[in-house]
Amino acid sequence: MDSVLHVLKECSLLAWEKGKPSLEVAFSSPTMLAPLSGRMRMQDGKRTVWLGPEQIVLLRPGHSVTICADKNESPPVCRLSFESYRLAEHDDEQLVYRNDRSCLPASGWVTNRLPYRANVLLNELLHACRQASAHGQTAEQKQHQRLFKEMMELALQYEITPELDWEPSIQKAVTYIEENYRSPITRSELARLAGFHTSYFSTLFAKKLGWGYSEYLNRVRIDRAKEHLLTSAMTVNEIAAEVGYANGEYLSRKFKQLTGMSPGEFRSRPIPKRIAAFQFVGDLLALGVTPVATDDELVRGALLLKEELQNVPTVNGAYDDEQLANLKADLVLAPTYFYYTPGRMKRLQNIAPVLALEWDKLDPLAELRLVGKLIGREREAERWIERYQAQVETARKQLQKLIDRGDTAAVYELRHDGVFIWNKTARGAYNLYDALGFRPPESVHRDVLVPGRHLWIAADRLPEYAADHMFVIDARDDHGAGVHGLSLPAFEKAPGQVYALELNEFWSSDGLALERQLHIQTNCLLRGGAE
Repeated sequence: MDSVLHVLKECSLLAWEKGKPSLEVAFSSPTMLAPLSGRMRMQDGKRTVWLGPEQIVLLRPGHSVTICADKNESPPVCRLSFESYRLAEHDDEQLVYRNDRSCLPASGWVTNRLPYRANVLLNELLHACRQASAHGQTAEQKQHQRLFKEMMELALQYEITPELDWEPSIQKAVTYIEENYRSPITRSELARLAGFHTSYFSTLFAKKLGWGYSEYLNRVRIDRAKEHLLTSAMTVNEIAAEVGYANGEYLSRKFKQLTGMSPGEFRSRPIPKRIAAFQFVGDLLALGVTPVATDDELVRGALLLKEELQNVPTVNGAYDDEQLANLKADLVLAPTYFYYTPGRMKRLQNIAPVLALEWDKLDPLAELRLVGKLIGREREAERWIERYQAQVETARKQLQKLIDRGDTAAVYELRHDGVFIWNKTARGAYNLYDALGFRPPESVHRDVLVPGRHLWIAADRLPEYAADHMFVIDARDDHGAGVHGLSLPAFEKAPGQVYALELNEFWSSDGLALERQLHIQTNCLLRGGAE
């Protein structure tokens, strides 16, 4: 039974008055506001914050705010009013819940940027509530409450931050640490890089990220040290030099402080059999390992792996101790972006040793080889790669005509605020470029592949990046829209072939997922080449 219930009362869009760039909003019950696209500014007399898509602010009764549009464009803002209850009494015959808001954050609490799933849930809630209203029904229907429960779990899992976005200077400092952890890095050096006084930088870094500067730097270094311990015969002194520590003694002290064991004890642990994976699921499956648990949002985004994951227990967004207690894992695989939610990372460390691996940095085959080394499955990794490359060779022969004539290809993703163009580390783009050998448009090569980063563009710039074969993921809803459902004129008038892909089939492109994405992309290209 749930000890706390959040019950939806109303879901609607804020009504902007024509010609007025601001809107006064007051609340009689707990309320969440979330812009579905664009940006809005919120003022409450004490502070001003900006909200963008996939971000939510929670406001308690008695708190009134002024919402201001950005650039005179009134964004669609979803308003979710609800009430919270806690289980007070229960026996064999009844459960008694009483109104209790103590479980909610303080008024004005704002999430970090949420996953795409949040925007999907908001749109589904709006649609369901409109349908119910049209038929004279109330918002207490089971479907509404199911969606709202998932929305609350997703929102409340994220660490509380008093501001909406990281300062660009803090993001710059984090990137610098991740790229230069092997070298000596001082607090004053990072403060100068960020443009702040040292003491203010330390305060701001901890406030924005949830870790102190030194603790964050040590965690990055220790996680890279774990990789060397499991994948090489390097001595502790050699590893210390590789990850930025003065000597092996200092590394050992920090390693034990953060993990509870020495580097030697970590290295000599038995090969893990029970692995909880909060990314890298496709890699594990390609290596013949079924995880003992994974993240429920990750499963929703791994439709191509549905059969293999159907009996795998999932942990929802809250990652609470009760969910994690029964996993009995030997190892937890997590992505390094979990650093940005310290509470979640610390809870995972309580159940088993954690390996936080860099996500979206290596090409898929290099990543698979790394995971194989880490868990003692190097032979399985090479066998899978051989199988994958054989399938690539078959596909290349089928598509040789398109490849030989120099057709270009690229992967795009529609969002409410523009279009992403994906680098080869994500969304199956590796299959197109490195595996099949399709050329990217020159603009994609210059602005995406050479710098090695994904690119966001405004929708009106899409013609600059058009390809002969355009693979399009519609992230504005929870399913592929189909070619005829693509609503942007730039795609409708595209000079080449446009293929719609399912977001939930291309969310991650690791291991087994990449192999199955290859078949989908090949079939699209074969149909397109025949038209």
